[in-house]
Amino acid sequence: MADAAPTTPAAPLPLHPFDILLQLDQRIRARIPVAAVSAQLSEIRGRLAVRLSSWNLLFSMDDVAEIVPLPRITRVPGVKRWLLGIANLRGKVISVSDLRDFLTERPTTQLPSSQAVVVRAGDWDYGLLVDEVIGMRHFGPQQRLATLDSIEAGLRPYVAEAFVNDGQSWLAFDAAKLLADPRFLQASQ
Repeated sequence: MADAAPTTPAAPLPLHPFDILLQLDQRIRARIPVAAVSAQLSEIRGRLAVRLSSWNLLFSMDDVAEIVPLPRITRVPGVKRWLLGIANLRGKVISVSDLRDFLTERPTTQLPSSQAVVVRAGDWDYGLLVDEVIGMRHFGPQQRLATLDSIEAGLRPYVAEAFVNDGQSWLAFDAAKLLADPRFLQASQ
């Protein structure tokens, strides 16, 4: 049997850019706890900013199904005033509520800029009348307010956190709390 010729190690193949990114991701995850990474990502996530009376509200984009001009609403007899009625949204029936009236018992004056923010809970969509959709806003932890004590009592149960930017307060509205509130779900008089 002949002696095998010594083999030289093959030069490593150059890494694909995707493999380099995977290695970098693994090194970062090894140094930073996963909870810290997900907290940082949630901080830079945008929120839908709307104006409702004197409030600047922020909706999580996870809660917003769509934004529509105020649809033609059909009144429903025997319901509380804040439930404006029902509307046909591309073949799907949704309820439309005056969010300000529900929160403060003061109806919203419908303006040309008024729109409905459609939020979803399971298979149901709910339209919430707001004065104006401002657009997307981003806030970091340094802008978070430490306390929610100054928020009006009617709104406070639905505010998850608050931020300040350029002297304006921005309130993170928790649509899931609203849609789980028995007062909101029982609109009959």
